[in-house]
Amino acid sequence: MLRGFAARRPIRCALAAASIALLALNPMPSCAQSDVLSETEDVGSVPVDADVTISDVQITGNKKVTSKQIRAELDTRAGDNLDTFKLQRDVRNLTKMHGIFDVKVKTKPSAETNSVVVIFEILEFPKLEHLYFIGNKEMSDRVLNRKSELKVNDPLNIVAIEDARRKILAFYHEKGFNKAQIEIKEGTKRSDRGAVFVVSEGPQQRIWSVKFVGNTIVSGSRLKTQIESKPSMIKYVSAFAGGYVDRRQIDEDINRLTSYYRSLGYMVARISRSMNYRNDDRWLNLTFVIDEGPRFTVRDVSFQGNDLFESEQLHQLLKLKKGDYFDLGAMSKDVANLTDAYGALGFILADIKPSPRTLENTPEIDMVYEIARGDRYEVGRINVVIQGENPHTQRTVALNRIDLHPGDIVDIRKIHDSERRLRASGLFKNDVERGVKPRIVFSPAEERETVAEGKADDRFRGQSPDPSKKTATVPQIHERQTGPSATSGGSLR
Repeated sequence: MLRGFAARRPIRCALAAASIALLALNPMPSCAQSDVLSETEDVGSVPVDADVTISDVQITGNKKVTSKQIRAELDTRAGDNLDTFKLQRDVRNLTKMHGIFDVKVKTKPSAETNSVVVIFEILEFPKLEHLYFIGNKEMSDRVLNRKSELKVNDPLNIVAIEDARRKILAFYHEKGFNKAQIEIKEGTKRSDRGAVFVVSEGPQQRIWSVKFVGNTIVSGSRLKTQIESKPSMIKYVSAFAGGYVDRRQIDEDINRLTSYYRSLGYMVARISRSMNYRNDDRWLNLTFVIDEGPRFTVRDVSFQGNDLFESEQLHQLLKLKKGDYFDLGAMSKDVANLTDAYGALGFILADIKPSPRTLENTPEIDMVYEIARGDRYEVGRINVVIQGENPHTQRTVALNRIDLHPGDIVDIRKIHDSERRLRASGLFKNDVERGVKPRIVFSPAEERETVAEGKADDRFRGQSPDPSKKTATVPQIHERQTGPSATSGGSLR
């Protein structure tokens, strides 16, 4: 018998592989622990030196998981030679299937000479027959049932029940019940047929006030926009009045404030919090304590990998200059300006990485821009595809608003201008909130799929340039039409 095949006793598993003919002689010790299935009885004998083949593969014990689903996971087939390693792999695959708890493999002699019948005995998880919550008052059974993600008649999985306990506890913490405790009364034993959770909710804690101490560069009102922990707008109301004390969220707010200060140049700013409860631990006065430290200035700005422009030309594009306070927003704009400068000359895939380097002894930063300009690209194919149930806009309508032609050096500024014209035309849906708008993307031509011959006349504008040159498939527009047929979308490649 082969059973489990997990690597808890690898030496015995290896011996089993070397003595495959003994499968039909004596039960093999399990390679994985299990107290549900008993050892099988001897089912016959097969000569050790025989070339054993499989006459049939049988599946037993399965109820909810169909035999067809199980056979789809098996590599063992009738007519194959008996292979221990293949059987091990089959067992591992089956135990990963939803609803299967354990698998045993047996063999029995076949009527044919030097052949055996392989039997896969399937043990499925029992069904979850009931799901109860005891002790919950503020949260209804329906809400907790939904948060647990358990469903009656699903396989009773001990791991899933423990995971449900963690999800319910996390939900209580999110709602301010930081002293809540969840105990699994039923569902952790293999003899159980349901799940019962005992809930001790404790008091619901909410935020009375949020204050900041130590801030000088920005106001408390500004800092409140950077955090998620908010005071309850309505005092002394129901459990769903908002302003819950969520310790995980408070810790994340500390990280948000730290990142915000560093974006302003306070590279060694430290943030902590003070939590003072009142009214039987139901209301919290939350205070963020800020040690801003010195504000770092830019000592020097340099460029690495620049072999296209004079350094002074690039310096003129920067907002963050020598002697300025470091500012993350200004640095991001500088990266965009440098990218556009290279993109205007055809280096549309230029990689520009900012590297602010702090000094050890002084509150200063050396700003280094690492530049890899890559290849220079010309415009290759321009392909317009308008999608939708009933698109009626002609491709030329989009092409006429795009200032790009095959053979031109790709200019990132023209791409941006073309996008603006497409959006301003009013012909295509422009929903910024949903991210639905005409936009142009591009990629190297060799990464695109070649268009079949005979379709180029109605899909391309002009001819592609010399294929020996670097070309880009430009651009791709995702668009949606307005009006009665408002579901159409498109792309220009």
